[in-house]
Amino acid sequence: MQRGEAYEGSKIKEGIKNLEEVAKMAKMFKYAKSFGVAAIPVALIAALLVGSVLPAKAEPGKVIKVGVQAILTGPVASAHLYLNYGTFDYFRYVNEKGGLNGVLIEDTWYDSRAEPARAITTHRRFMTEGVVLEVSYADTTIDPIVPSLPRDQIPVIMTGGSSEAMVLKPKPWVFSGSWPWGLYIPYVLMYIKEQWTEERPPRVGLMTIDYSPIYDVLETVPEYASKIGIEWIGAELPSMFGTLDTMTEWMRLLSKNPDWIIMGSFGQTQTVQLKNAATLEVAKKGIKLIGVYTLTELAMAIAGKKILEGWLVMRHMPSVTETDLPGMKAVLDSAKKYRGKGATTEYVLGWLGGQIAVEGIRLAIERVGIQNLSGAAVRDALASMRDFDTGLIPPVTMTNEWTIFAPLARVYKIHDGKILRYSEDYMKFPYSLLMPEHLKRFGLGTPPGGVISTYIIT
Repeated sequence: MQRGEAYEGSKIKEGIKNLEEVAKMAKMFKYAKSFGVAAIPVALIAALLVGSVLPAKAEPGKVIKVGVQAILTGPVASAHLYLNYGTFDYFRYVNEKGGLNGVLIEDTWYDSRAEPARAITTHRRFMTEGVVLEVSYADTTIDPIVPSLPRDQIPVIMTGGSSEAMVLKPKPWVFSGSWPWGLYIPYVLMYIKEQWTEERPPRVGLMTIDYSPIYDVLETVPEYASKIGIEWIGAELPSMFGTLDTMTEWMRLLSKNPDWIIMGSFGQTQTVQLKNAATLEVAKKGIKLIGVYTLTELAMAIAGKKILEGWLVMRHMPSVTETDLPGMKAVLDSAKKYRGKGATTEYVLGWLGGQIAVEGIRLAIERVGIQNLSGAAVRDALASMRDFDTGLIPPVTMTNEWTIFAPLARVYKIHDGKILRYSEDYMKFPYSLLMPEHLKRFGLGTPPGGVISTYIIT
């Protein structure tokens, strides 16, 4: 197999004959860690599929296909590998428990490399294979196919943040895990404002990357910051790829005397930014550092856990250290059973994506029956999900005007290489302080009632 090709899952599964050899090859990845977010070796793609999600004796007619826009090779592969693991393993977990009343979930996937052109090709293949739903992990694999979703009648679960390009009217076809970047940063600003005790406004800046969703931040955040009494000092946007040094960007931001700096980055550039911040001893200067959900165990493994010691993190997904959550045991046990190792943030988020996908399918079958199941029926089911309990996040409710399944976030603190819960309560999102046109741009109307509206409408 040639690295970089779009691999068909079933063909790779057939090619794995010697599991001991696969394990040896996967073990080599330990030595690749020092290269940051270099492309994942093909050995890990094989390791991903050591066990089939679908039991060998699945009955024809009792199998539902879900397409996964996998990201297994390419420059951002390492950041997405465990997302794939989590989704595939949840499907396997459901199937081993008998599926949905005997109806099994079959994943069909191709490696899109997070590239738009490959994503379009992958979507077309899913069309021919009869999938009723797609799962994706990157906006670069969703944005290019959004215009065709109403025609093709295939809804998409996006585990990350939504974007303006994903908005469709009158009906949404993309259901996302979290806020767009342009609305996530105000969430962090609200927390900073609540922690501030001095009379003067806190000075806050952003260290991020040159990435299209970031431009939403540059448009919405300054206005919002001024509304709540924060002095916004601007953002630094080094290149998303190929960045080897960000000292200039850090020095420029530090010259503006920030009280807080938000890290909104990922991948290789994030690793460089974290190491440069440690070299400059930013935290020792009395500056508070807070990241968003992309500061994960993987970031610590690559940059070094000492570098991230003491950082705060705003996250919409739970930490694997939260063993008090009723759904966490199944996640941890499955990671150990299927992967032979502990779960990570990415694994949990991939698992959540699988949960939302399967619940949407279950609701659709309940309404129209297995014989009439279609992508349109699954879309309608997702848009009418009410108080679905994942055991990991607050009950999930989605509508045609509210397409985010994990809109609530907590603050965590990194200590000794672990991401620990720092705030017991979920943060209140400043919904009523944001301009209505900003929310409409992202297809968001009035949040549903219950636990969501309690924390969203402030």
